[in-house]
Amino acid sequence: MTAYKVKLDVFEGPLDLLLHLIKELEIDIYDIPMKMLTEQYMEYINQMKELELNVASDYLVMASELVKIKSHMLLPEPPMADEDYEDPREQLMSQLIEYQNYKLYAEELNKLKEENQHLFVKAPHLFEDEDDDSTTLELSLNDLLEAYSKVKSRVSLTEDAYVVVRKEEYTKDMAASFIASKFEHKKSMRMTELLSFNEPRNKVVQVFITILDYISQNLYQITLLTEDDFELERLA
Repeated sequence: MTAYKVKLDVFEGPLDLLLHLIKELEIDIYDIPMKMLTEQYMEYINQMKELELNVASDYLVMASELVKIKSHMLLPEPPMADEDYEDPREQLMSQLIEYQNYKLYAEELNKLKEENQHLFVKAPHLFEDEDDDSTTLELSLNDLLEAYSKVKSRVSLTEDAYVVVRKEEYTKDMAASFIASKFEHKKSMRMTELLSFNEPRNKVVQVFITILDYISQNLYQITLLTEDDFELERLA
């Protein structure tokens, strides 16, 4: 029989090497031909010695175990009626199956880790309910949404027709600075004064969200003037 030449890859241990041999030689892990497996395993050990590589002690321990199992297999099998008979390969098969399952689970976990590296999760945000009788909103949510819709409809679309998905460029801090600059010398202002209606959509949206946040914090008050305009007043 021509010996199977094992490529001297780096294995994680003797069980890893045995699984490699079983796969390459197409051996049934539940019915291991010990003679063939032992010969190929010893061939690998001899190659390591020829290349003057350090053979770890656990590889040598496994080699002696394989020889021991092979010797037991050469003994005559007991009668089938002998219920106490134990296959000398049983412990090795159990170790190999358990290690094989471990490798499969490890590969699945690594695959999940690689997939999760391409996912971005927003950190949880805690919303606190505050009951404040001093908070008075002089218009309904529907009025706000309608006013916002009218404001958004006046914004000219300056971007190309081809949409490119990118990270939001106009942040809440930028919106806060914009509102602060507008109210630096004024206490109240119409929405039509705050925005010139040729602003980018992302800026209009972020400014409007920031205004709503300020209203909820009682920093600003909003009053509906007409069906398409309202006044924003700075309270603090």
